[in-house]
Amino acid sequence: MRMKKAYLLIACLAVAAGLGLYYFLQDEAPPVQQPEPVQTTSNIVYSGNSIVEEQDGKRLWELSAGTIEIDPAANQARMNDLKGVFYQDNGGKLEIVALQAVYDHKSRDITMNGQIKATTTDGAAFTAGKARWSGADRRFYGSGGIMMTRDDTVIVGDQMESDVDMNKVTVTGNARIRKGGAGN
Repeated sequence: MRMKKAYLLIACLAVAAGLGLYYFLQDEAPPVQQPEPVQTTSNIVYSGNSIVEEQDGKRLWELSAGTIEIDPAANQARMNDLKGVFYQDNGGKLEIVALQAVYDHKSRDITMNGQIKATTTDGAAFTAGKARWSGADRRFYGSGGIMMTRDDTVIVGDQMESDVDMNKVTVTGNARIRKGGAGN
């Protein structure tokens, strides 16, 4: 009887050792990785709204567009069929239109493209293929066949820089000035 118990004990130990070896030597299956949820920040599109910038309670500019698409990831607003009003230091206004524009909330710059036309309440006007409003220094920059008119003076060139009042204007690159007529 003692021999039977010894064989039984040895058999149980052998089975336990075999199960232990099987458990420790088996290849563990890699844990199932759950796919990371893709966080898509969908853009928000508005129709018939406007964006306004004010400083110390004074309105600096107002932009409206056919559509405004807000991109939260880039911190930008894209606009189609832009109509804008920039309020001048002298109390007047500069009204501007463009086919497209992008407002960057961080830099406060507005980049405009396509058939840009701007006019001021005192009669100055400019056209350009591209323009940028720099929010930091409150200046307009234009490029792409610019033409600026004030009274009977026409200035044409490749690039332009101007303050919001259109009083201090610099035109560079093939710049020509013509008094009393169209700039050709």
